[in-house]
Amino acid sequence: METLLQPADLELIRRLTLSVKRRAAGQTTGEQRSPALGGGIEFADYREYAPGDDIRHVDWTIFLRLRKLLSRSMAYGGASKFLQAQRMAAVLAGIALSSGNRAGVLAWGADLREVTVPLRGQRAVPLIADRIRRMQPGDEGQPLACVREFAARYGRRCLAVLLTDLLHPDWSPVLAGLTASGCEAHVLQILAPEELQPTGRGEVTLVDQETGEEAALHLDAPALDRYQSEIGQWLSEVNAQCRAGGLGYVLVRSDTPLPRLFLDVLKKAGLVC
Repeated sequence: METLLQPADLELIRRLTLSVKRRAAGQTTGEQRSPALGGGIEFADYREYAPGDDIRHVDWTIFLRLRKLLSRSMAYGGASKFLQAQRMAAVLAGIALSSGNRAGVLAWGADLREVTVPLRGQRAVPLIADRIRRMQPGDEGQPLACVREFAARYGRRCLAVLLTDLLHPDWSPVLAGLTASGCEAHVLQILAPEELQPTGRGEVTLVDQETGEEAALHLDAPALDRYQSEIGQWLSEVNAQCRAGGLGYVLVRSDTPLPRLFLDVLKKAGLVC
């Protein structure tokens, strides 16, 4: 049977603990439920690009966000964002369990769903990892409604880790909702290298990850420069809102090896120690 956790991942679980800065209301010291995985919604307020349209009128910010969060967009990239999220979720849950805490996994789509109820004990690690392994990207999602439901059910009661690409128009209200939940929360935004720095040049065909529809586009240096400017500004806005709302934030490349991600990036971010 295919396994999600590799030997190096299990070593991370043994070596690390979650860094909790405040006690969750109604729980004994150190108890957490984590992490949460996300879903997403449609966006249809912009006309699709058509061959012959002026490239200067393409809104690269919207182009970047037209995919659904944790829908098929999370499976995008030579290094799958969805697989990276699954492995990170399994390791984080394993770290919590190995530290004597409870850990549960949530998925959001059309509604908020418990992949596993909060469990305790190291023996639960294989069960949680297997449940996460069986998850599939979905077609529908309501992230804002799901984060509100999360706040109502778990607010001030857990350490929450949101694994997402944030590629949906409601990303800002979702982050605000996570802040309002009162949980100690971290946002791990996962993007593929191709999204951070497109490699296409000249005449290319864009394929919609949801519908399979295609659109021809000419990518020249000015267009790619604008794309880099737009994504840089967007990521700065995400980072700034997280910091202002007291949320931990890390931008994760989907091709980053987990040992380097946990032992370097997430340690520096204060999520694990």
